[in-house]
Amino acid sequence: MPPFSPGARLIILGAGATRGAYFAAEEFTPTCDPPLNADFFTQLQRITGPARRRQLVEQVMRDVVGLFGANFSLTLEDYFTQLEFLAEAIKLSPPGGGGLTASDLRDNRERLLAAVSLVLEVSTDAAIRTAGGCEHHERMVQHLRAKDTIISFNYDCVVDHALRRFATGVWSAKHGYAHPKPDRIAGHQFWDAQPPASASTKTAYLLKLHGSLNWQLPPATDPDGQIKLKQRLHTQFGVPRFTIIPPVWNKAVADDPIFRTIWTNAERAIRAARHIAVVGFSFVPTDLPVESLFRVALAKDPALKTLVIANPSPEHRRRVREVFAKSLEGGAVVRQYDSFRDFVTAFPECFGG
Repeated sequence: MPPFSPGARLIILGAGATRGAYFAAEEFTPTCDPPLNADFFTQLQRITGPARRRQLVEQVMRDVVGLFGANFSLTLEDYFTQLEFLAEAIKLSPPGGGGLTASDLRDNRERLLAAVSLVLEVSTDAAIRTAGGCEHHERMVQHLRAKDTIISFNYDCVVDHALRRFATGVWSAKHGYAHPKPDRIAGHQFWDAQPPASASTKTAYLLKLHGSLNWQLPPATDPDGQIKLKQRLHTQFGVPRFTIIPPVWNKAVADDPIFRTIWTNAERAIRAARHIAVVGFSFVPTDLPVESLFRVALAKDPALKTLVIANPSPEHRRRVREVFAKSLEGGAVVRQYDSFRDFVTAFPECFGG
């Protein structure tokens, strides 16, 4: 495992950070917003454009309605989780004994993954290609130092793009993703800053705990397989290939050595941090693996000096304070902002400089 040496500053990005992105391009207006868990299907149905896109949207909606009825009320996490439970339950049915097959469920899941990619392509990747990136992410990464860590729960590459363009000398895709055995990473030059950080101990870190649209990881059974960083995220034909952990209630991260390394490093980064910003992220009660990761890392004696929370929801801010309650007992300063924009305007001074 390569050296991983997190510093005192940690930024945690949730879906709200991408939702709060600002792409300055008058000629570009996305047909949908970067999705939140709760409104994924709303954003999906807003997509217009080429027939292949509409066909995928219509098929995914037929899949959901066929399983749960026209008045379904599901989040993205709910649907992924239901598909996994259905796949287990169908094993109890005799062959040909029902109207639903394992093949049907695999097709549903494959189309849903393609829909995730499509929504992010329309709402973020197309904006990056047209407008050059999100101004808020760019402003944030320009203030990063070596060993600063970003933990992202997002599949999109908005922050990755900002790092390669504006974290000059401070970001290395080869080392910064903290993948094990970085020498087997192919395509890191597409995502490196120019020039990149010169070593694993001189880069900022981006730990994408749920995977990324620009990752193609080898099977868990191939510990020495090539890790590919894709140059191009969008696709013209077929189903795009990428590696993510779908948003399900039971995330089996320990089953894959690469994700196990990333989550292990995340625990270390949380434990080492003295200044933490939680941006656009909420601790959903059903996401027990993530909350458990934080509670384990924060179980030591309080050492936190600053907790920054950027979220428009009072309830979400309350949940963050609840998870960090033990760490706040040492007298940490809590600063709260309503938006990602407000946070980057105050960064890095909100961390004490």
